[in-house]
Amino acid sequence: MKKILLVTTALAMLTATAQAKMFELHINQASTSINETRGFDSVLDVFDHYEDGSLNSIFNSYDKTAAADGWLNFRGVMMNFNFDGSGNLTFKVPSIGIDEAFNGGGQENSFKMFKDWLKNNHNGLLQKILKATVADTPYDMVAGNPNSLMANMADNTFQRGGGGVLGNFLSYVSPNASTHYFKLNGDEKKASVYSLPIGKTFKFDNGSKLMFDMPVYYTDMDGSASYSAQLGLAYMVPLIKKEGFKWNLTPGVRGGAVYSEDMLSGGLLYSGSLTSHMSLPVGAFTYGLTNMVGYIRDFSIEAAGYEVDYDLKNMVYKNGVSVDYALNDKWSLGSAYSYTFYSGSDLFIEDYHDVTLSLTRKFREGSFFSGMAFVGNYSFDGDDYYAYRVGINFLF
Repeated sequence: MKKILLVTTALAMLTATAQAKMFELHINQASTSINETRGFDSVLDVFDHYEDGSLNSIFNSYDKTAAADGWLNFRGVMMNFNFDGSGNLTFKVPSIGIDEAFNGGGQENSFKMFKDWLKNNHNGLLQKILKATVADTPYDMVAGNPNSLMANMADNTFQRGGGGVLGNFLSYVSPNASTHYFKLNGDEKKASVYSLPIGKTFKFDNGSKLMFDMPVYYTDMDGSASYSAQLGLAYMVPLIKKEGFKWNLTPGVRGGAVYSEDMLSGGLLYSGSLTSHMSLPVGAFTYGLTNMVGYIRDFSIEAAGYEVDYDLKNMVYKNGVSVDYALNDKWSLGSAYSYTFYSGSDLFIEDYHDVTLSLTRKFREGSFFSGMAFVGNYSFDGDDYYAYRVGINFLF
């Protein structure tokens, strides 16, 4: 985590290209006619070019004795800096109320004072930046958008409780791919996600079921990579199990972790939930209603002596309906709609919709797989987000 502090300083002093990246930086120095913007996919690129507060390793024409100013778009959080003619540094982050001056009598000394200040105040500053990325941008991988760890945990909990088109409480392996689009201040970024949810179900004679699942994810957000995984445990209790109408309650717990060195994002979340699922067959149709409520918060963790704490405490509510139509004894069509919204800690995207279609093939008894489902999904929030997902579910 010490890298985080150095990167915060380094990013505020880099120049950039015109292409928008996750880390977009601009510098203006009139005396050398530098007025450029450059983007970086990863903060690791910063370490490859930045040396001890001197910009000469990036721009040969940069004059460290002359005034300069600029800004950094740090995953949507704007940071401003200014070196005056004496080399004194002013650093501002308007969205989180930071406005500090470092009067070292030269750029290198002022920069060293800046680094010392960051180290002495690292916990408060880092938490403010993390909370701003969740509340003010759609790019954080921990929370704040439907592609985050928090949202994926809520979605998996909902499905394990009977929601969506897999509301059958089976064991499964479900490789899928999705593309997510996020908008902020007129700029649109794309995330490509590849995931492998795996679930195992143990059935009991009284009709209850104990369910485990462990989905893993890889995300490429405009060139910045992140990795995440979850472990979920749920116990489905049948309240009503008539030949027709069925009603189940599923309490569950879940933990998840996400890490991105490129994006300076990472964290641990845990949740508790209760899901209600009702189903009613009418002829060839089966109608479903699923309602979930959950509580999600983050762990405060330490890495290399620095505390990483988003201070997230959220309630999540996910409600959905589904309709399945049996084409024959082997094939069926499914459709589902769900609406998700959050309360508690500020999130950039606090609610969104999901529309899902599926085609399921049942196999004969005794086959290795009990069935296979082809799934397509469209998610949206109206203004800042939309996504497409396709997958194939192997059912056991």
